[in-house]
Amino acid sequence: MNLEELLDELRHNILHDRSDQIAGDSDQLWSDRTLIRYINEAERRMARQALILRDAVTPEATLIQTVAGQKFYALHPSVIAVISAKCHGDVADLARAGHAALSTYHTPDTYFFDPSSLSVLPPGKMVAYSTDEGLLQDDAGTVRVVTFRAYPAPDATHVQAIHLRVIRTPLRKLRNLQDIPEIPEDHHLDMLDWAAYLALRIVDHDAGDPDRAAEFKASFQAHVDEAKKLAMRKMFTPAPWGFGRNGFSWEGN
Repeated sequence: MNLEELLDELRHNILHDRSDQIAGDSDQLWSDRTLIRYINEAERRMARQALILRDAVTPEATLIQTVAGQKFYALHPSVIAVISAKCHGDVADLARAGHAALSTYHTPDTYFFDPSSLSVLPPGKMVAYSTDEGLLQDDAGTVRVVTFRAYPAPDATHVQAIHLRVIRTPLRKLRNLQDIPEIPEDHHLDMLDWAAYLALRIVDHDAGDPDRAAEFKASFQAHVDEAKKLAMRKMFTPAPWGFGRNGFSWEGN
């Protein structure tokens, strides 16, 4: 659905915003500008809470160009989380680790990650990454973007592009009536429940309806929970098991 269709659905079929509901010159309780702002916020909230917007092809959100000696890189503001990372030209993904593991890392065998000795790798070819170093901040101290840490920092010989698979929010707001939301179409109508909640949450004799607002809020959260289950199901990988390995053990992939 495009923005024009979403706006019409929200105004007439959900909010029932008709000329007989208000007296005066205006025949609308909410302006198009206001409802479009609510629709944009609804799309962003759906993407952030349900984790349904996954991307591996949009360069501005999924591509990092490394710099010799640099280990920290600011990701695009839309990125919520990194699913995987791979150096350009490599077959295998980089190992994912956290701050503690990267601080106790020793030179590995090929594609083997073992944080078992207290040492720091010198600059060279990347073997691992983390995104839990904290968030970069602007001059006002406001958190803005997720930080990607390359380990070790690349040297001049191994400067290369890093390809990411990410979970993100929409890159751009809906403005033109023909614009189409980035989240999957299956969730376009679902997200309008949040827009309706934003419109009705105020206590106002003409427009406000706290009881209906609460219903739309609950409905939106139910849609988010179901969408998140579907998204996580796509990511599910069965855990292999077997006998004769320390009696019985599970190995997570």
